[in-house]
Amino acid sequence: MDIVLNHTYGRSPFVRLYASAPFGPPTSENPWYNVTSPNPVFSWGYDLNHESKFTQELVDRVNRYWIDEYNIDGYRFDFTKGFTNTPGDGGTFDQSRINILKRMADSIWAFDSTAYVILEHFTSDTEEQILTNYGMMVWGNNNSSYNEATMGYHDNGKSNFKRISYKEHGFSKPNLVGYMESHDEERLMYKNLLFGNSSGTYNIRDLNTALSRIKLAAAFFITVPGPKMLWQFEELGYDFSINYNGRVGNKPIRWDYFENKTRENLYKTISALNFLKNNYTAFSTDDFVIAVSSSNKLIKLNHPSMNVLIIGNFGVESSTVIPNFQHTGVWFDYFSGDTVEVTNLQKTILLQAGEFHIYSTIKLPTPEPDILLGLNEDKPTSPTTFSLSQNYPNPFNPTTTIKYSVPNIGTSHDLSLQIKVYDILGREVTTLVNKYQPSGNYKIIFDASNLNSGVYFYTLKAGSYYQTRKMLVLK
Repeated sequence: MDIVLNHTYGRSPFVRLYASAPFGPPTSENPWYNVTSPNPVFSWGYDLNHESKFTQELVDRVNRYWIDEYNIDGYRFDFTKGFTNTPGDGGTFDQSRINILKRMADSIWAFDSTAYVILEHFTSDTEEQILTNYGMMVWGNNNSSYNEATMGYHDNGKSNFKRISYKEHGFSKPNLVGYMESHDEERLMYKNLLFGNSSGTYNIRDLNTALSRIKLAAAFFITVPGPKMLWQFEELGYDFSINYNGRVGNKPIRWDYFENKTRENLYKTISALNFLKNNYTAFSTDDFVIAVSSSNKLIKLNHPSMNVLIIGNFGVESSTVIPNFQHTGVWFDYFSGDTVEVTNLQKTILLQAGEFHIYSTIKLPTPEPDILLGLNEDKPTSPTTFSLSQNYPNPFNPTTTIKYSVPNIGTSHDLSLQIKVYDILGREVTTLVNKYQPSGNYKIIFDASNLNSGVYFYTLKAGSYYQTRKMLVLK
């Protein structure tokens, strides 16, 4: 329950019972209110006096009522920075406010020890450390930095959303409720479509690309240990401005978003990320690293059950990444289900603009295929006109050229394909191509310097289309 116990307006009966006019302001006899707010910088309506025993009794009865009568799980308290009579803007450390909030939380927990107590506090980290150590949670606004990242801007660290991590606040407990959107912030998609960056044919102002950027951000949001908040329709890429129909005016309810395959795939992507959060303790580990200061961002989660590596390119051009895998061996790509053999911790990975991967050391259930593509319904799922040419030269030592072509299917959307090499026993040797590509003719150099002489196979896979060719390495 989102509840406001910092202030009310003049129609409140608690104001009107002791008021200098029919609808306020309160008089000095009013047992619940300050006559004037001690915090004029942030003041709305009439200010409740949380040092008054009458206000404290009222607060306790209200908090108990909603839990007792309606079985709610807890509260998100609005503007708890204002729960004080200390003069000023509320931004400095305030022991009296801490005492007030501890007393309130104790009263709630005395009735229901499992109730959530979440504070929209926004004070110093030092004060919030005390409150979170006590068992309360605090609101974590990361709207601006995530939106800079989704729009593709990284100058001066603007896209550094490291404070999505509770550790960056100095908290010892994961009691930061992080969010990318809220009722007080502009929608990510709205700004993506209006201000998104571009390079060549990659344009974030394109709807499909803008939605894919939200998938990218979600992979670096939900997976971070600690609770998260998704705002209404965020999981479908809601793109109406906060100022549409006035800042607090009604906004369109867009259930029809589900009729758009691209938006539905965003919904499914976020669902797949929530599945990880809810079912694997590695995503609640306290041993993690978040490195998100540049356009290439990564998160490492370390846990006895498994290790996880998340990498993503938030830029608008392709880029190479050396993520420094935690260890060598077999890793698994969550969304594709592919196996990745890491023999060198300095393994280089090429990421296209907006591309991301979640690698784990145990095989996780692969989500529904192609939900990362974000393509419209008219895109063929199994093209049948790919061409994988014979390599030249063949036999070869140590390099050969492999040619392939991607058909023009009459849309502007790229096609996802893989080209892999296997030995004669069917063991995967390497991945040569694993990305989305537009129509056209391509060639790639395969270097077999580290392979023994023998017969090898290279395969092209796209949707249900599959083609295999044979080659011979002679040394």
